[in-house]
Amino acid sequence: MATVLVTGCDVGLGVEFARQYAGDGHRVIATCLDPAAAKETAAIRGNIELVKLDVTDHAAIDALSQRFKGDAIDILLNNAGIARPHPPFGETDYKLWPRLLATNLIGPMKMAESFVEQVARSELKMMAFVSSRMGSIALNNSGGSYAYRSSNAGLNMVVKTLAVDLAPRHICVLSLHPGWAATEPGARVPVAESVAGMRGVIHRAGRHHTGSFLTYHDQPLPW
Repeated sequence: MATVLVTGCDVGLGVEFARQYAGDGHRVIATCLDPAAAKETAAIRGNIELVKLDVTDHAAIDALSQRFKGDAIDILLNNAGIARPHPPFGETDYKLWPRLLATNLIGPMKMAESFVEQVARSELKMMAFVSSRMGSIALNNSGGSYAYRSSNAGLNMVVKTLAVDLAPRHICVLSLHPGWAATEPGARVPVAESVAGMRGVIHRAGRHHTGSFLTYHDQPLPW
């Protein structure tokens, strides 16, 4: 069975990733901002370990990497992120913007650099990053959401560049769009369906898929 490290398991997609992977018998390392408050994740049965991690705390990421330095991590699943709010032009929150970049863009990059050795020694050699179609420059026809869009567009560039740099080590790097998952009012895609779809994409991906931007339905998206 695989070892899967999932960030952002306090709520939503992260909880469901942990639940599904653990339910299928995999070993799950589930990171949370506050494991004591992550009641839903703590109730998951299986080979799961909850660990405290803020992906904007680079010293904590290094410490976690050191803690698991001898392990092989088959799937590094960078899920932690800030999805809201989405202020329009003229109402930009310039204090929020750096927080989004630190969490959605820089944190996942730091995770990749800190855990590359553990991933490289595994059998599956997979790094997956939960992004959004709102990070697609080609698909931006509605405007707004400057901070959120830029954080995901930047993440997509990180994914594409990692795919090039890590290809010699046979590590597959993917950017995934979860759909409008039902982690907020009005959303259309059930969380369990979104996560099951993304897991399917990860499972089917081969090394020749590295650097791809894919929906949870396994459809390619333009950058």
